Amino acid sequence: MIQIHASLSCMDLLHVEQQMHALNTCGITGYHYDVVDGQFNCCLDFGDLMYEVFRKETTLPIDVHLACISPQPYINAFRRIGADRFILHYESDIDLDETISALKQQGVHVLLGFRCDTPVPDDFLHYAAQTEGILKLTVQPGFSGQSFQPPVLDHIREMRRQLNEAGLSIPIEADGNIHDGTIGECVKAGADVFTCGSSGLFKSADLAGNVAALQKAAERI
Repeated sequence: MIQIHASLSCMDLLHVEQQMHALNTCGITGYHYDVVDGQFNCCLDFGDLMYEVFRKETTLPIDVHLACISPQPYINAFRRIGADRFILHYESDIDLDETISALKQQGVHVLLGFRCDTPVPDDFLHYAAQTEGILKLTVQPGFSGQSFQPPVLDHIREMRRQLNEAGLSIPIEADGNIHDGTIGECVKAGADVFTCGSSGLFKSADLAGNVAALQKAAERI
């Protein structure tokens, strides 16, 4: 069965406690916490303070998605408050080998992210083999309500092909405009984890019903 992660930046931030309780019991398997630095894309998203608020309200995993050109200061800040799951971007200016190795030595879970317009690079398998999962953005980072970018399906398909041929059972997560009209094509391409926000999980107040609709749409493929 596919996994659904809730995009925290799309939730009702005026009623965090009530919304988190509803999310914890609606069938999702984790949370997605976006950090956008204003350079990776022309917007700003969560800093470190809200992470502590959300962390107190759930026992489910929270992936800190560092959509940042220079993520090291953010890694340091989030590590100080106990974050133990990070999505690092292939397009960032860090030494990925060194950073992934250092985080894994600290017991941190590391996933590797790719922008929607980044094709599968020649060194994809080199980095993928060091991580616990792949995140493929299906829109540009940071803004909700964007249109799904169809070329990402070819990227996901190629990623899954390479992983399968290398014998790596690594999950691929699709993030952006995931709803019952797009999730099936992502599953067909090879994705099995989905970050869902305003167009899918939060499209109505019936969160459990929305999760069930996403699962049903995925199973139709």
